[in-house]
Amino acid sequence: MTQQKNTFLESEGDAWFERNSGAIEKRKLPEEDVILAEILKLPPTVGTRFSVLEIGCSNSYRLEWLVKNMGYQCKGIEPSEKAVAFARQKGLEVYQGTADNLPFPDKSFDIVIFGFCLYLCDRDDLFRIAQEVDRVLNNFSWLIILDFFSPTPVMKPYHHLQGLYSFKMDYRSLFTWHPAYTCFKHTVIHHETYQYTDDPQEWIAISVLRKCLEKPAT
Repeated sequence: MTQQKNTFLESEGDAWFERNSGAIEKRKLPEEDVILAEILKLPPTVGTRFSVLEIGCSNSYRLEWLVKNMGYQCKGIEPSEKAVAFARQKGLEVYQGTADNLPFPDKSFDIVIFGFCLYLCDRDDLFRIAQEVDRVLNNFSWLIILDFFSPTPVMKPYHHLQGLYSFKMDYRSLFTWHPAYTCFKHTVIHHETYQYTDDPQEWIAISVLRKCLEKPAT
């Protein structure tokens, strides 16, 4: 199978950005964004502001809102060179790259967001992706995943470019097998309306996980 990562870094990431950036810019924030809604419910870190990483941040509209309205320290990673340039023009710290190789030190972030990108990642990279996210997350931190959902894995052709695929699964399972990760919330909703639906073809899920390692014995 063609490595989807390389295709998105070389061309399809830019194509996705050009297709969708206009619609994204029209969203009313935070009320029309389910990820921001969940972040605003999180208890604040004692004495500090949250440090946030969004993986697959597109034009970084979420990060920009969090910087301007919450004063959070935000960084992003995105395969589209054009999206990265757009974000940097706004003064945001965004890097071109993919989730399997995060250019950040260990324990750098209080919140990591998967902004609807896992469904396009190569399946061979999933273990590495989970390892990288766990590496950069602090203890007592949060992981938010928004993506397509299916209780069993599903593979379908990616309709924008022949030879690529989209993958649906329960992406929580990349982390919840580990006792350090607890799922605090998992809601299955319609892809476009964000309402409940019985149609599994339209399912996406918003999931909020907590990383909480045991405290050392005293």
